[in-house]
Amino acid sequence: MARVHRTAARDAGGELRAVATRSASGGRQAAEQLGAGRAESDAAALLAADDIDVVHICTPNATHADLALRALEAGKHVICEKPLATSVADAKR
Repeated sequence: MARVHRTAARDAGGELRAVATRSASGGRQAAEQLGAGRAESDAAALLAADDIDVVHICTPNATHADLALRALEAGKHVICEKPLATSVADAKR
């Protein structure tokens, strides 16, 4: 899904600046394959980056709600792959 999100962002005039994955090697590989400028070591590093305005969440479903909430708290705009959450309570949060 990351490729689909990347293409949509670029079509809208956006730039893929960074990716974050579970491992450093996976991040480097994803950044290369997707054409991102860099790979971050984890989501926290990406959320703390000053040059990131929008976060696309393309992770396993169980991580969507937590990552979306963390991104919003960091002042980022969020685009989340479906489902937003795996429970109604998490979605309402």
